[in-house]
Amino acid sequence: MNEIAIRDPRPGDAEPLEALITSHFSEGSSYGVDLGLDDPTYRVLVAVEADTADSDSESAILGVMALREFADSSAVADEMYFFDDPDLLPGAELYGHLEMGYVAEAATGRGIGSRLLERLHAIGAERGVDLFVADSWYHGGDDSPEKLFDGHGYETVHRDPIDRPAAECPKCEVECVCESALAVRRVEGPS
Repeated sequence: MNEIAIRDPRPGDAEPLEALITSHFSEGSSYGVDLGLDDPTYRVLVAVEADTADSDSESAILGVMALREFADSSAVADEMYFFDDPDLLPGAELYGHLEMGYVAEAATGRGIGSRLLERLHAIGAERGVDLFVADSWYHGGDDSPEKLFDGHGYETVHRDPIDRPAAECPKCEVECVCESALAVRRVEGPS
């Protein structure tokens, strides 16, 4: 099994990233990708096989995750996908909103999501983020983000069921158990 490398996005990554993300949605859905190349408050990381990370050749993107920084809860709420109420968020000096957390189906179970999340935690903490926020789709699949966030010290502070038939859900088979979820992780200060 090849090693995984985490790198910054390149201009040619937008289309493969969009395909990776869209593959997780219901048929007919799509997702536009912002690589954040000119935004100092936005950090996108991609995971690739280590042997292709430094080459100029096209490499298959195995995963992606991003972090966007905000100074107030209203700005975070405006950016979140599932929630728009800033009162759901605990107070913080600098929020780190996690976005675009996806791993290719064939690459799940290799620790890619954890590696991306850990790197973004380190970057955010260096920049002064004191509360990481993820508004996410918890679903019945083996790759539900709930497992990732629980394993990295997040507390789910709000959940709402997503009401739809299982036939319309790309993850659930018999009954749709999907929820929109708001998870947070406070950065501990220096000891």
